[in-house]
Amino acid sequence: MFVPDLRVCLTRGAMLFLTLVAGCGSDDGGDTAPTVQRSPELDAVSLKSQRGGTSHEAGNNCMTCHGPNGTAPGRFTVAGTAVTSARKPNPDATITLSTAPNGGGTVVLTLEADASGNFYTTQAAPFPDQSLYPRVTSRATASVNFMPFPTMSGACNVCHVGSNPVDLD
Repeated sequence: MFVPDLRVCLTRGAMLFLTLVAGCGSDDGGDTAPTVQRSPELDAVSLKSQRGGTSHEAGNNCMTCHGPNGTAPGRFTVAGTAVTSARKPNPDATITLSTAPNGGGTVVLTLEADASGNFYTTQAAPFPDQSLYPRVTSRATASVNFMPFPTMSGACNVCHVGSNPVDLD
């Protein structure tokens, strides 16, 4: 039975690791993902979701198009989608961001979901300098869902998609 020498295996493993790390790119920007040159006029557009309004792409990351590298009008600071437990858009949701858990402390921002269950704003938010606690309430059923820990991002659908949506009944 062949038993490899441990020193040879470790040496070859280290060489492979260094080769892979060296090939991962450099600081010259040659291997980085392309970015879009966002027009300043796009950032000048003010948008905020409102009850009864309409939007699109429910459940997708709104910041892909309405973020720093996107090409859609309005640069969102907070955006996401609220759904029912049946995973249908929840147009009755209200989202608050506050300085303490479950709506406590100072409420910094309040957003209403539109007919698609989407909530969004271009209004200034203190991210990433300040962490906030999201809370979602349903106007129709008075149910509440909140994060017990703060977030430093307003890109809600980055985490809350698929099997982890913000749901209420």
